[in-house]
Amino acid sequence: MKKLLALIACLALVAVMASGCSGGGDSGSEFTSIKLQMSTTVGEASNASQMCKLFAEKVDEATGGAVKISVFPSDQLSGGDMTKGVEMLTTGGTDCAFEPVDVLAALDERLLTLSVAWTFDSYEEAESLLNGTAGDFISTCLDAKNLHTLGFIHNGMRQLTNSKRAVTTPDDIKALKLRVPGGEPFMRAFTDFGADPLTMSFSELYTALSQGTVDGQENGYDLIYNNSFHEVQPYITEWNYSYGAFALVVNNDTWNKLNDATKKVLEDAAAEVCRTGCQNVVDSESTQKEEIIKYGCDVTTLTEEQIKVFQNILIDTGYYDYFYEEYGDHAFKAFGIDISALKG
Repeated sequence: MKKLLALIACLALVAVMASGCSGGGDSGSEFTSIKLQMSTTVGEASNASQMCKLFAEKVDEATGGAVKISVFPSDQLSGGDMTKGVEMLTTGGTDCAFEPVDVLAALDERLLTLSVAWTFDSYEEAESLLNGTAGDFISTCLDAKNLHTLGFIHNGMRQLTNSKRAVTTPDDIKALKLRVPGGEPFMRAFTDFGADPLTMSFSELYTALSQGTVDGQENGYDLIYNNSFHEVQPYITEWNYSYGAFALVVNNDTWNKLNDATKKVLEDAAAEVCRTGCQNVVDSESTQKEEIIKYGCDVTTLTEEQIKVFQNILIDTGYYDYFYEEYGDHAFKAFGIDISALKG
């Protein structure tokens, strides 16, 4: 009997040790078994929010349900507070996110080099840089802040909307109270134009526009249309003044809990989702613009000559020189920005 009891005890010990060797909740499967929370600043209908859902679906399918990702749009996890949302990402309160690069710039202001006015001519140029030197630069900056970068999608070329009048000249924009992201390239540009820029959480923006707390805002067509800003903003100025992107990031502590097979699934899913997300923006903008015009909005597309008037203001105020000194030559080169050409 003693030998039998000893044998049972040994078998139990082996079973315990075997279960402990699976590590990170693998439960004996090929993939790490884990539940993740994923956030994004923008509303549920927006492209980035839809790409969060697609990412979660692809990861769930590829891991046979081992990795479950719950998606929370509109900064729900941080109570609508974008700054708190970024902090939660770095500390692990949120596991992963699709967040605008200009929002993540709260961690490293050099990321705002991406937002300097009129530095990108096309989505093709932007995507090439994000898949190259710009993406490497952003990833390095975020890794130092405990975030692992999996890819990027377009946020869009930013257009101006307002409830007061068509904007074609600097005189038209003067004194307009405009919500802009908190980054200095946005604030300084609109200040130089003579507007009255202010910041607020994206989740509060529609209410502020509909109640007249602010006169206008600036975002790409995807966010303008899918958040129904055009319903309360009859005037839209198409001028592509700044390019925006979302970064797909994972908290490094969460990332390190995953085994190699699981990491590979997330990387593959991210690559596919980012290709889809970029193409969605490119493909949908003309349709969204048409729908906005059908709704009754006045969409004014500025000519190169009209845009140059605004650019000359920024040159004269030292806008480009300031950000070149602030963010550095390395950042400007990583984002493919030629300071001499900007001022030429």
